[in-house]
Amino acid sequence: MRGAVLLAALCVVAQPAAGCTISNPYRPLTARPAGTEQMLLMDVLALDLSRYPAIARLRNVADGKVRTISYWRAICGGRRDPARGERLMVYLRGAEALGWATPAEAKAF
Repeated sequence: MRGAVLLAALCVVAQPAAGCTISNPYRPLTARPAGTEQMLLMDVLALDLSRYPAIARLRNVADGKVRTISYWRAICGGRRDPARGERLMVYLRGAEALGWATPAEAKAF
């Protein structure tokens, strides 16, 4: 029974990757994502990619507070995934990241 539950859980997690036939080239955001409640300039401290959605620990550049947020990874490419050590503009709805942009990309919109 436990093996069947584990197999079902693996299929659910692996499902998004199974839908990819080709990798999409990276396209930066061209506008603020719909539903954005907050925009913060943050440093990426750590990432936990073993979960789906993934978890990121970020430090707010303005006040130094550390936050933990969840985000959906770009399994097939097409949009930015954060990397440890990057400084990014994070578009948030509650504790979920809707999108990421470099400071230069964010100035464009």
